[in-house]
Amino acid sequence: MTDPTHGSVIGIQVAYEKALLADIELLERQARRGTRVTAADVSAFLARYGTSFDELPRYLQEAIDRIELSG
Repeated sequence: MTDPTHGSVIGIQVAYEKALLADIELLERQARRGTRVTAADVSAFLARYGTSFDELPRYLQEAIDRIELSG
């Protein structure tokens, strides 16, 4: 028998990752348009989500890697 909350937890995780990916893509677009984005900005952004680069799934790490950082 499975835990009835298991599906809810997975649903929440999927929604969290989708929101995070959407915000990462927004940050990527802003950087491409000339907004200054630094590694510290990305770290602070991830901290607001309560996570860090190393804790992210690989596909989200790859999305972060696509952001063109300013020096």
